[in-house]
Amino acid sequence: MKSFDNRKCFIFDLYKIIIVVIAVILIFHFLNENSSIFYRKSFTMPFSLHLNEQDLYLIKGEEFKLSVFAINKRVSFYSTNFRVAGVNFNGRVFGYQTGKAFIIAKVDNKELRCRVHVIDINKSVIVIKKGQTFRLKIKGTNAFVVWKSKNQSVATVNIFGSVKAVSRGSTVIIAKVKGRTLKCTVKVR
Repeated sequence: MKSFDNRKCFIFDLYKIIIVVIAVILIFHFLNENSSIFYRKSFTMPFSLHLNEQDLYLIKGEEFKLSVFAINKRVSFYSTNFRVAGVNFNGRVFGYQTGKAFIIAKVDNKELRCRVHVIDINKSVIVIKKGQTFRLKIKGTNAFVVWKSKNQSVATVNIFGSVKAVSRGSTVIIAKVKGRTLKCTVKVR
């Protein structure tokens, strides 16, 4: 009878572990940025038909050359939101204004997607007095931002982008988002 109880406990513990693992996977899936309904980041096999980028971050005004690998066929490109990001017939993507758009590459009957985030900082120059604070924001994405002040004796910045003037002078606040760098000059009077 005791061995039967031990088996029941073992099976019950195994079920608890499986439920916890499934819960962790689901939480990770929903927190993952690439888990929207319209877009799934997939693994690309060598020599398969794919784009050179599937998730692209552009600073407003930048451009990027999107190309299709593993083919020698005619490709047509178009944007789902041409106000945010446009694309020409060669696959050059232009970031016009902050937001998100998809660039679709059509090859025969297949559609390849690249999600484009056009980002910008809300102020490129701020002038504040000693002791005042100002909140910097990154427009066009909700991705994690790493903030840094080049001269902390003039102005500091916290993890939320709140700049606090410490003493008179000038410094640069740097924001890094998904490998892209945005800057804001801070002048403290």
